[in-house]
Amino acid sequence: MASTTSARPLSPFSRRRLMIAGSLGLAAAAMPLAVAPATAAGVGAERTDSDEWTEKFLTRAETREGFVLEAMDDWQVKNAKFIIAVVKGHELGESVAVVALSTAIVEAWLYNYEPAVDADSGGLFQQRPSMGWGSYDEVRHKKHAVDAFLGVGEHSQAPGLLQAVPDVENWEPGAAAQAVQASAHPERYAEQVGAAREIWARYADDVEPYAA
Repeated sequence: MASTTSARPLSPFSRRRLMIAGSLGLAAAAMPLAVAPATAAGVGAERTDSDEWTEKFLTRAETREGFVLEAMDDWQVKNAKFIIAVVKGHELGESVAVVALSTAIVEAWLYNYEPAVDADSGGLFQQRPSMGWGSYDEVRHKKHAVDAFLGVGEHSQAPGLLQAVPDVENWEPGAAAQAVQASAHPERYAEQVGAAREIWARYADDVEPYAA
């Protein structure tokens, strides 16, 4: 959770029991995947492979849960590509993208998750308006959310990555993510760094910078 968030209870249905499988050779942690039906509200809209980042895509509420590296759905792939595109648009590189991707995996399974996990949190990074990350709509707008996490969003008052860790390339990615998120479970970001690096390796070469 983004900055000064209260600890999440560890329950059998905890939203942070993630699975990583496949080529990384990591053991998968058991987790129920609660996937909303395709006909549910907010699901089934605008499923496209286009690289055009429409306003509908940027603001789409995504209610699916669960992450498996080798079974990422279209939404997760497109969101991952978008994070990479924004990072590249700010002329930042792999180190920053890995931190952002691992954080989005832990916080929201690479979905623009709605409703809130804790209190007033929302979006790719579960940022909280009450903690200075922007308005209700801004934390749920993918471009604003990525900019705020990176520390380049003018709408956000909370310190992002470039403020919290200006020498990010010298930091372990999980520690850098924790410096921004201030989670009660800091170890979880490091657990997803391998997946984030693999996502970068798969998609970065084909993603154009996005600086709009």
